[in-house]
Amino acid sequence: MKKIISLVAITLLIVQFNSCKKSDKVDSLTVKNDGIINFLIGNVSIVSDEKTVKANVGDKVTQGMTILTGAKSVVDIYFEKSIIRILEDSSVMMKELVKNLSDNKELTALYVKNGKMFTQVTKKLTENEKFTVSSPTIVASVRGTEFLVDEKNGKSKISCVDGTVAVRDALKDDSSFVNVENGKAASIESGKSVTLEDLSEEDIKNIKKIKNDIMGIREDVKRKFESEKVNVEAIKDATKIQADPIKGDSKDKTQNPTE
Repeated sequence: MKKIISLVAITLLIVQFNSCKKSDKVDSLTVKNDGIINFLIGNVSIVSDEKTVKANVGDKVTQGMTILTGAKSVVDIYFEKSIIRILEDSSVMMKELVKNLSDNKELTALYVKNGKMFTQVTKKLTENEKFTVSSPTIVASVRGTEFLVDEKNGKSKISCVDGTVAVRDALKDDSSFVNVENGKAASIESGKSVTLEDLSEEDIKNIKKIKNDIMGIREDVKRKFESEKVNVEAIKDATKIQADPIKGDSKDKTQNPTE
């Protein structure tokens, strides 16, 4: 009886070990989905690993970084499916910038600690892709749209100029989202209900100016960005070779559960 128990215990350990190894390989299919600074004016800094450095056009923007802008300063950051402009006196953290190479899905999460950020999602997101913008008071989820987030002193305003943004209080659950449609603005104060209103002519004018001022991606920046994409494709090809046997092995186990 003791021998049987020992054999069962050893078998379970082997199965657990193999499962861990497979999980590690599958996780390797997820890589960072970096952005790149395309344009800036004034005093713009990057905070990473508790170090603050001056930002420059062509710098990579990666997961975990915080972008700081000073007075009369702006910065445009280009991603494969979106562009953001961070306006003056703002602090924005890149909470999540990843891509799943197995299905080419992007997961993006940005955090506006304070200040203003205009977001332009250039392509409609597909199923299982994510693009969220949060702040101390709001969580905004988009599928493909243009909107401005203004966070200040525990209050926020989401102004939507194209598409629809789903917005909720940061302290409430996912069931409390309110849709902010084209031409509308949502004002949120922590602990209070979301209020909707029409965008004023001044709001529309200011947002259109921001949109029009966003620079087209420079050729030198584009070449650098494209070279990074080539590296990602190389990783994708390499990980696919590793992942296929794992998928095949998992399929065999499903079809022959007694093995």
